[in-house]
Amino acid sequence: MSELVETRDSEAIVRAILKIAEDRAEAILKEARRRASEIVESAKREAENIIRSRRERLEREMRDEIARRRSAAEVEASQMILRLKREIIDNLIRSIQERLQRIADGEDPSFNYEEILRNYCIEGIKVLGDREVYLAGREKDKGILLKISKELERDGVRAKIDPKGLPIIGGVVIKDSRDERRYYNTFEGRLRSYLEGRMPQLVERIFGGI
Repeated sequence: MSELVETRDSEAIVRAILKIAEDRAEAILKEARRRASEIVESAKREAENIIRSRRERLEREMRDEIARRRSAAEVEASQMILRLKREIIDNLIRSIQERLQRIADGEDPSFNYEEILRNYCIEGIKVLGDREVYLAGREKDKGILLKISKELERDGVRAKIDPKGLPIIGGVVIKDSRDERRYYNTFEGRLRSYLEGRMPQLVERIFGGI
């Protein structure tokens, strides 16, 4: 009978030990699963943070690149517009110079070049305030200037013709008797003065808000 009791007690002890071992193992496994879950979640969060950070960086880089290219395109477009404006203005000035050349050569019936020269001479003489002057113009204009000088003599002005011809489109340069003062009344000079004073209005008129 005592042996039977002893056997039962031994079995109970074994079961108790096994129960303790199972409980401990389950607790260890539970803790391990919890730690594993935390590690996995932490890894996921870290991976998401890395992905988000990289995505944000890439998006920022893309935005910066787009802005850079847009800025470069705007600068290039602005430069192209400026070049075209300059080309248009240059072509316009050339056209005006060609028209002035035709006027000076007597090829434009809308203008009397001899009358223009006469008025230019009178204007220059009034500005200089001298009754003795020299008239200088193109080589081909010497005949017209000589005619004008004779007309001026009748008005009490002694006008001599400068023997040296000037490389100008048209017009005249009036010098005082000592050649200390000059009045430039050439086509080129008048055109330059006009453009310097009217260029902003001219550009606005041609291009508007472009």
